[in-house]
Amino acid sequence: MSSSGVGVLLSGGIDSALVVSLVLESHGDTTALFVDYGQPAVAAERKASQAIAAHFGIPWSSVTISGVATAAGEIPGRNDLLIAAATAACSGCSIAIGTHSGSAYKDCSPEHASAWQGLLDVQYAGVVQLLTPLVSLTKDEVVATAIEREIPLELTYSCEASSAPCQECLSCADRRSLLGAA
Repeated sequence: MSSSGVGVLLSGGIDSALVVSLVLESHGDTTALFVDYGQPAVAAERKASQAIAAHFGIPWSSVTISGVATAAGEIPGRNDLLIAAATAACSGCSIAIGTHSGSAYKDCSPEHASAWQGLLDVQYAGVVQLLTPLVSLTKDEVVATAIEREIPLELTYSCEASSAPCQECLSCADRRSLLGAA
């Protein structure tokens, strides 16, 4: 990744696809970064991430991290890992992540983003920003905004458990209730 512009953590889900659209509009120079940390749905997420990056015409790159214990559901420290990987892969780039409100996960909160911004300010003297454009939106609002902005939701993938929708995890349930499909 280049050392300027914005690196968007693009998991291949609805949230990160919307973030790509918003960052492209507001910042221009945008690169997609996919992080393979051994998540159960890595193959489907990678494919969706690549398809979304191609749809928006932005460069795509991948970072692989091994040794992380993963399972469906909350992975404590996951967003810390993603942000750290992105800052290492794109030194000097601002980083965008699709965290939104309504989650019980502490690493999706405004306080978490603020704490990370403090770390980035120390490391990069205030030049690098952590962008969280969805942090005040609920999941319903994220999906409504994605539909309004004509994000290609058919390219996205939302199961946490495997590379085929399990129909049981929180992400599959969200997708089914919000979009009527898995």
